[in-house]
Amino acid sequence: MKIAKGALYAVLTGDIVRSSRMAGADRRALPGLLRRISRDVRRALPGKVPLDASVYRGDGWQLLLTDPAASLRAALLFRAMVIAAAAGGSRSDTRIAIGLGGIDFVDNERISEGDGEAYRLSGQALDAMREPHRMTLVRSTTDTANHGALVQLLDALVQEWTPFQARAVVGRIQGLTQAKIAGLWPEPIAQPSVAKHLERARWPFVEGALQTFEADLAHEQPSPAP
Repeated sequence: MKIAKGALYAVLTGDIVRSSRMAGADRRALPGLLRRISRDVRRALPGKVPLDASVYRGDGWQLLLTDPAASLRAALLFRAMVIAAAAGGSRSDTRIAIGLGGIDFVDNERISEGDGEAYRLSGQALDAMREPHRMTLVRSTTDTANHGALVQLLDALVQEWTPFQARAVVGRIQGLTQAKIAGLWPEPIAQPSVAKHLERARWPFVEGALQTFEADLAHEQPSPAP
């Protein structure tokens, strides 16, 4: 991957909430689950996530985006997929710190071995995160107060999602219709049931927040230096 000097990137650093309390089999399955989710996020955001996520320490992960405007959508999709994957009605979640900034270098085989402002901001923010927060956004050179407040509000909403609500949101973030989501359900359900899950997840508000964030960041991306 070629690094563009002066360009803005996003690094997402995360870990699974309370993974040490999971049953042994569930914890051993985490790396595979996180890699699968990473591939699904890449497919959902073509051209914006150049490499698969790095997975480390069993429950930690890191993802790089070349388009910072897509960082919040990627974070919500990743998080919703983790929640939706919960088995037997139990609920899992992941903390996520979004760092926006420049990149100095990245290892194409393992992105967690890269470095730069976006990496440092993301890693430091995750280390500093405390309950009840599970999602944050940091950027050193620009006032992010409004975006930070927006991310906190979304975080509060997501913490209330059930696995079924998260599954419905995953489909909508991927651009699927409610009918298509219903047909892809493990045990197909009716479209009105999907609509209820989306309503309870406050999807219209989530979608509006994503669109606002994306419009704001789209105007900020500088032209890469030659």
